[in-house]
Amino acid sequence: MPTSDPMMKIQIEFAESPEQYAIGQKLFSDYVDFLGLDLEFQGFSEEMAALGQMYGPPKGCLLLARKGDRYIGAVGLRELDPGVAEMKRMFVVPECQGSGAGRALMEAFLARARQLGYRLVRLDSLRSLDNALALYRKFGFVEIEPYRFNPFPDAVFMERCVSD
Repeated sequence: MPTSDPMMKIQIEFAESPEQYAIGQKLFSDYVDFLGLDLEFQGFSEEMAALGQMYGPPKGCLLLARKGDRYIGAVGLRELDPGVAEMKRMFVVPECQGSGAGRALMEAFLARARQLGYRLVRLDSLRSLDNALALYRKFGFVEIEPYRFNPFPDAVFMERCVSD
């Protein structure tokens, strides 16, 4: 069955191997290219060099979305503060947006954040990313005051509770 089949199920994987983290690096690099922005103010180069430490056990993870034999999306979970997780770099390749991959990544992300004992999840995004903001709102994220520096004038900060 070809990977372009719209009925093909989205699989979510937790990165464990160096190969899976390399796939995450590629998807995160594609995300930066998609945005067309310089994210070095967030230490993007250092993040890419230490992806397994930044988004790995025991306090984080890197989730990958796969459709057939193709990886089409990723999102990172890391500790921001005790009890507070941060969602980083939620991305689905443009040609697969609308496929349900973003929803599947979000569901798996929130479940893992709960399993890891976080009570809140925070993120920052851009107002220009309409589809991403719609997804975040659909899953109960609300806008908050900035929790860290972001130089982009259309930056938006959000959070939601994940504890029971």
